[in-house]
Amino acid sequence: MKLRIKHLLLIFPLLLVFSCEHLDEIERNKQQENITSPYMGKWSGSYSGDQSGTLILNVGKSGTIEGIKTSQGQQETFYSGLIGSSINSAATSGSGFILYGNLQSKSGTWKMGSLNGTWSVTKN
Repeated sequence: MKLRIKHLLLIFPLLLVFSCEHLDEIERNKQQENITSPYMGKWSGSYSGDQSGTLILNVGKSGTIEGIKTSQGQQETFYSGLIGSSINSAATSGSGFILYGNLQSKSGTWKMGSLNGTWSVTKN
């Protein structure tokens, strides 16, 4: 009986620590859900360089980006996200179109295979 109580006394603090850590994680997740990106909204502009066209960035509440690039009548949608004001891009389009830069400066560079250039946008 004493051995069982001793084991419980050893296990109880560990359970308490793990429970508190789990509650902290839940609270952090709730706080992140309530954050609204200051860059939320529609941004329009253009890109130029080895190829040129128009660019539309739809920034969601959490900083997700749905982008639409149009060149020579061809439209393509791509997806990205923001970390702060910086575009966290990956090749999520069929062509491999990738944006680099940030929305604080409203500009950056782009790359698509061996093609590259610059872009700029303004908030609508």
